[in-house]
Amino acid sequence: MLTLENKLVKKGLSAFLLLALPLLVLLVGILVPVYNAWYFVLAITWFGLGLIFFISVED
Repeated sequence: MLTLENKLVKKGLSAFLLLALPLLVLLVGILVPVYNAWYFVLAITWFGLGLIFFISVED
């Protein structure tokens, strides 16, 4: 059985993994010169899919 505290931790962790981490990776790629376009394509895709999954699994 999930308590309220466990639900908040789960929601916070999923928000970090699905939304904040891809933006952080994208920001690092902008600050540190990355010359591979696939890095940015995958980071943007990760954020977009993370947004879709986060909205769909949110209770």
